[in-house]
Amino acid sequence: MKQPLNPEQVVNRLAKRRAKASESGPDCMLGREPSRRRGGSCSACTALEEFEIDRAVAQLINSLTFKRAGVCPYLVVASHLVAGFTVGPEAFRARSVGQYRVDPVMELKGALRHIRTVLRATGLSREDIEVIDNDGDRWKAFRAVLTAERASENALEFFGRQSDVKARRPPRGRTGALHIQAVARAMALAWRRLTARLPAKDNSKFHGLLLAAVATIFGHPAKEPDWESATKTAVERIKKDEASRG
Repeated sequence: MKQPLNPEQVVNRLAKRRAKASESGPDCMLGREPSRRRGGSCSACTALEEFEIDRAVAQLINSLTFKRAGVCPYLVVASHLVAGFTVGPEAFRARSVGQYRVDPVMELKGALRHIRTVLRATGLSREDIEVIDNDGDRWKAFRAVLTAERASENALEFFGRQSDVKARRPPRGRTGALHIQAVARAMALAWRRLTARLPAKDNSKFHGLLLAAVATIFGHPAKEPDWESATKTAVERIKKDEASRG
């Protein structure tokens, strides 16, 4: 069974897609040629329906919601998602909330390197250390180091499994709200690029795009967020930020 990608892997995949297209991709023919029937793309499109967000974009192209000439909706959405999760203000705030003060996986790996340095210095194998029949303090210490190595390995395996699950699980609480807001802001900016306006109130099509974006990054939320509230907040903050720069 194929393992689901974690958020970082999804964003990296989208970033590679964007970079590849900018290097050699053909010009988008959307809006420059007759609409294709239920094609979800233009005749020059090389985009694959890899993620749920891609399927949502295809539906919006088919419904003629996205039809700006020469603007590829797949790349616009991917670009804004990548930017939102790397340099966006909500993503920055989310990274500063609810995190470990230290990374346990990194610290344990560092501890294991030091422990193994000590064990190598004995010139003996782990089996030799275990069977040495000597109750001197020095050999007791080496056996304790060997026990510490095994305990650290077990802890590292546990933290690794825990990280894999948490990485795919939609975040909750304040961190979760900030992550949802990061997606909402990114999608609102993409929507404006593709429709020439920010999403209006009770825009069910935008809410569907937002759900698809969240599901692509984090998986489907167990409890669906208030998309209208997230949209309103994103639009208000975009306008406020732009007014302050203007």
